[in-house]
Amino acid sequence: MHTDDKTFGVGEISAATGVTVRTLQHYDNIGLLPTTGRTAGGRRYYTKDDLLCLEQIIFYKSLGLSLQEIRDKVIKRPDLSQIEQILQEQELALYRKIEEAYAGIAAIEAHRTAVAAGNDTPWHLLAFFIRCFNNSSLVDWKQYAFNETQKEVFGRRFPTEQSAFDLYHTWRRLALKAVTLGLAGAGPEEPAAQELAKVWCTMVQEATGGESEQADAFVQMQGDRASWPEGDRELFEASQAFIDKAVNQYLSGQTSGDDKDGGGSRES
Repeated sequence: MHTDDKTFGVGEISAATGVTVRTLQHYDNIGLLPTTGRTAGGRRYYTKDDLLCLEQIIFYKSLGLSLQEIRDKVIKRPDLSQIEQILQEQELALYRKIEEAYAGIAAIEAHRTAVAAGNDTPWHLLAFFIRCFNNSSLVDWKQYAFNETQKEVFGRRFPTEQSAFDLYHTWRRLALKAVTLGLAGAGPEEPAAQELAKVWCTMVQEATGGESEQADAFVQMQGDRASWPEGDRELFEASQAFIDKAVNQYLSGQTSGDDKDGGGSRES
């Protein structure tokens, strides 16, 4: 328990946090945020511990949780280790919110791809998007059993959650676009598919750094797809055949271009 005995009046808390006095009184009345006590004059007051509790309430309300749901989550009078736990849970919750936004943007891009190819987005594609978004997120990968080599290799390549987050959503965006192009009847040689292949190759290069050890770790993961989060496994299996064809076409074109440039140099 904190030893800081400074107290704050309802008005002070309201002014500092933006939570109305009426709302604070409601939280007190329902036992969600009971005041520590009352002054001799009968006025409610709060402590630093109460402020930590209120911070949790405000955060979870921003995620759309009901007061009952919040009641089950709030840790009252947290110690330092519990504060760290609270922050970790809040970080994960925010990542989920960010992922929802990224997923929505990826869906819009995929729809535009279908329209640009002269096709309406088929209903089964919309249903596929919904399944993928509902059944997987980066947070779900915390349950995946990475082996010690993968932990070491990926930990070195992706030292922060943000770096892993960026790769995950680049892959997801490209995979969704590949599914859309395939269902729209596009060929791997078409401009949209070749642009996708170009970005895909860039992503792979950035993810592996051109190191065989990194590439091998990703190949091992692909071979263990049965353990992937359901939505991501389904997305991979629905998109990879089209991606492979587009990338092979792209690399073939790159090789042909290099041969022509080399041939021209030798002739001169």
